[in-house]
Amino acid sequence: MNWKSYVFPGGHAPAALTTGLVVFLTAIYLLSFVFALRENLSLAPESLFELQLSRLSMYPLVHLSPFHLLFNVLAIWAPLNLFEETHGTVYTGVFLNMSAVFTGILYCLLGKLLYPGVFVAGASGWCFTLFAFYSFKESQIRPRTRIFNTEYSIPTLYTPIILVVAIAVIIPGSSFWGHFFGLCVGYAIGYKESWFHKITPPGWIIAKIEKVLDGLIRLIPWGITYYREKDIDRTKDYQPLMATDTPLPLHNDYSGTILGTA
Repeated sequence: MNWKSYVFPGGHAPAALTTGLVVFLTAIYLLSFVFALRENLSLAPESLFELQLSRLSMYPLVHLSPFHLLFNVLAIWAPLNLFEETHGTVYTGVFLNMSAVFTGILYCLLGKLLYPGVFVAGASGWCFTLFAFYSFKESQIRPRTRIFNTEYSIPTLYTPIILVVAIAVIIPGSSFWGHFFGLCVGYAIGYKESWFHKITPPGWIIAKIEKVLDGLIRLIPWGITYYREKDIDRTKDYQPLMATDTPLPLHNDYSGTILGTA
């Protein structure tokens, strides 16, 4: 693996929110040894019905082990950087919050019937939302994805589903339903992204917020990129992912090779 292509997806500097999120997730994990964050923020099916709104939106922030945190951080880094670059920093934050809530609602609704006492936590739902989002977009351009350098291929649209099943088999204690509903949200946003835009804050509001916070934005260290709303054009046609050596993007541009998993 080329570490530069992992740290700098697409050859660009790390995005501000993505970088901050990785630092924040690590800090939350360390603080969980001092405060009962796992107990207070993990999502259970009854959380929705008891209107525990903090759990419904913040469960992706807490992790159960260092390996849980590490795998999720590695999995989310490249796709979230790419998303932030094309959608803007503030919009990406809105996307993460809303996708967590949508995934959490689905988890709670089914969980009330099938797994009423099972808690879920961690950023893997975000990872699968992004995987599904990009799989749908890529499938419109490249319907099939070759498996490494073999002659075999699979439908690009279904690559994250295979990953969810594989993780459920390899790691029996993982949250299959949390991953599955993360996928559902990602596919839905990818399919009707224009609808999703309609329930997010208008661009002019985001731009005004950024203008007020301009002084703080300018304090972001050199080498980290903040993507301002005024510089983003979300009406442009989707551009396929470029080939990299990172293990996280969903395809290789010259062969359609799957390059990695969560």
